[in-house]
Amino acid sequence: MTDLPEEEESTQRQYRWDDAEWGDAEQEQIPQTRSGARQLALRALYWESANPGQLSEALSQLGEACGLTTPLRHFAEQVAQAAVIHRAELDELVRENATNWAPERIARLDGLILRLALAELLHVEDIPARVTIHEAVELAKIYGGGQSYRFVNGLLDGIARKRGLEV
Repeated sequence: MTDLPEEEESTQRQYRWDDAEWGDAEQEQIPQTRSGARQLALRALYWESANPGQLSEALSQLGEACGLTTPLRHFAEQVAQAAVIHRAELDELVRENATNWAPERIARLDGLILRLALAELLHVEDIPARVTIHEAVELAKIYGGGQSYRFVNGLLDGIARKRGLEV
């Protein structure tokens, strides 16, 4: 134990990945591709949503557990950090474009997938919009609810078209 008051100590505590929330991350293989890096980024965003300010720790622990290469871990970090840094802007885009869907009605993972994809669309260079949208749809198929992928696809496609991005 440290000599910090209990309140300070708890704010400085680093949390470990909770397997009960996501499953056994160390056992699940993710591909050594940018798709795998996006899975890592999504997992890190999920962790960070429960433990604000811990994105770097999440990326470090999960990246090591998943065994991604350094360039792929760098890509995951770039996209995840853009999603956190631009959170307000990205969430507002979702709010403006999700007709008949209040943000609080969107499942947490679906919202994180949207935020991650929008961060990539708007703040990461040299990735075609159609690739980003396809990857987000695949994440929604893996991690979202039954029809999440349709919601994610429609919303991202609409935003990309409004922004003049080629889809």
